[in-house]
Amino acid sequence: MLKIFTDVLDPFLWGLFPLLRKFEKKYKNFNYQFVMGGLIGNYEEFLPKNFREKNSLDLGNKILYDMYRATATITKMPGFKSVPELFTEDYKSSYPLDKYFLAFKEIDEENSSAYMRKILEEAIIFGKNIYDLEVEREILKSFKVDFDEFVFNYENSHDIFLANRMEAFDYRIKKLPGFLITENNRVLQNIMDFGRIEEFFLENLDLEEREENLSQEEKILDYIKTYDLVLKDEIKIVFGEENKLGDLIKDGKVKIEEVNEFKILKIN
Repeated sequence: MLKIFTDVLDPFLWGLFPLLRKFEKKYKNFNYQFVMGGLIGNYEEFLPKNFREKNSLDLGNKILYDMYRATATITKMPGFKSVPELFTEDYKSSYPLDKYFLAFKEIDEENSSAYMRKILEEAIIFGKNIYDLEVEREILKSFKVDFDEFVFNYENSHDIFLANRMEAFDYRIKKLPGFLITENNRVLQNIMDFGRIEEFFLENLDLEEREENLSQEEKILDYIKTYDLVLKDEIKIVFGEENKLGDLIKDGKVKIEEVNEFKILKIN
């Protein structure tokens, strides 16, 4: 089993999804589990000391924006196009979002990864404040998850969240994301070269390839059909810089819809 120690607002998590999708499509026995390590206890931790007393929400959100922009140079997955308004007086920590994930997972573990991707899309692409429970209510509808049950789980998620954080501590995961192979206790963290993650998976997981005889064009079409939202940038990450997406667009099989400067692929 692959365990991924992360946090909803960890910029590497957003960049990790194309790689996870690539492995899901290529290997029939690839599976993983997110463990919430807790990244931001209070955004003021990231502020210079002379700004902490000023309680600058704008600066806190700007630092989050810069974190995503810097990480995108490593992952090649574009982050926020402008400074988000996620941190507020009521929400200064990423922990509530981690607890949202755990609350959802208690109800529908099978779709928990899709939920994680969805809330990040809503925040990064569509500019919504995913701390807002009314935003969560709409997201949950797409998964047919009961809102009241979700809220109940969230309000009682302290022990589960603590157990997740303690597991990260037990394996000495000091910097998110961290990757653990449970069969051999191999750990990877302190990622500087994103290609190392793929190597780590291949070195330590006993993966079985799907038996498919598809052209690259067919694989790209299948990839776009499989997921609710696929960015053009993902195709470069999954299929390489030189790929057949341009031919599919030229032939009218795929179209691009632009939302807030993000290019989303759709099947014609």
